Amino acid sequence: MRLRVFEARTLQEALARMRETLGPDAVIVSTRERPDGVTVAAAVETAEPDLEALLARPPTSPALQAARAVLEHHGLPPSRAEALLAASTLPSSDPAAVLADALARRYRFPEPGTLLPRAVVLVGAPGAGKTAALARLAAGAVLAGETVTVLSADTDRAGGFEQLRALLAPLRIEPRPTGEAGLAPDPGQRTLVDGPGVNPFRRDEMAELAELVRRLRCEPVLVLPAGLDVEDCAELAANFQAMGVRRTITTRLDLARRLGGILAAAELGLELSFAATSPLIGKPLLPWSPAGLARLLLARAPTAAGERP
Repeated sequence: MRLRVFEARTLQEALARMRETLGPDAVIVSTRERPDGVTVAAAVETAEPDLEALLARPPTSPALQAARAVLEHHGLPPSRAEALLAASTLPSSDPAAVLADALARRYRFPEPGTLLPRAVVLVGAPGAGKTAALARLAAGAVLAGETVTVLSADTDRAGGFEQLRALLAPLRIEPRPTGEAGLAPDPGQRTLVDGPGVNPFRRDEMAELAELVRRLRCEPVLVLPAGLDVEDCAELAANFQAMGVRRTITTRLDLARRLGGILAAAELGLELSFAATSPLIGKPLLPWSPAGLARLLLARAPTAAGERP
């Protein structure tokens, strides 16, 4: 109920104001004469709000429910999954479209046609796939007509340098240890450095790697294998981010069925730059995109029948 008080010199004038303000359905509650006029209290019925409806959670669309189930399958913690899905403003019945919209708004991806910086050092944990990723980058640069310099700081690992040399032999590129090369990258060439595998949870190893990156004057790019535990991957990526990493290359996509670790790294603000889709060196690295990642997340999640692809 809406209640108003009107003061006027005459009752007719007060009633006119009442109808103008409250409408024709208004009723007089009380009247009181004053020495200089009259006071009229009037009211009109109004629809009471449905408090339960106002306080209830908004309905969740089937597409949003499906997207949430996909992220749960990939191991992303509920709080991170909700934050990711909250970024989407797309009214769609397609879970792939909802996921792609959320990924595009919350995570960093390369612009179409964007390449890595001309001088990079690939960093990561032992066995992450740095050497193979470097060979793919070198092959792509050679096919694009670029001159490529390859350096290796992974000379302490048994067979590490020989493996790199064998992978680059078809490209007619001879790698050199970083200790034998000039430290300043040639701006006219693409410089690729195979960094040593380090334990990201050992301060001494990370400090040595940070010093190497500083001396090489190359941007560090994290090589991150898919399939790692979500929290371990988040901590691992955060430690590399602290030493200047801004981009990632994903490996082992062909072996992983859960990609929550990759999403956890993206949550830190690291760009999802490129991905290796095959163990074959001849297969180029492919750029990540929101739509591509959304399709992959859906493809690796259980089907409606509960079967795994």
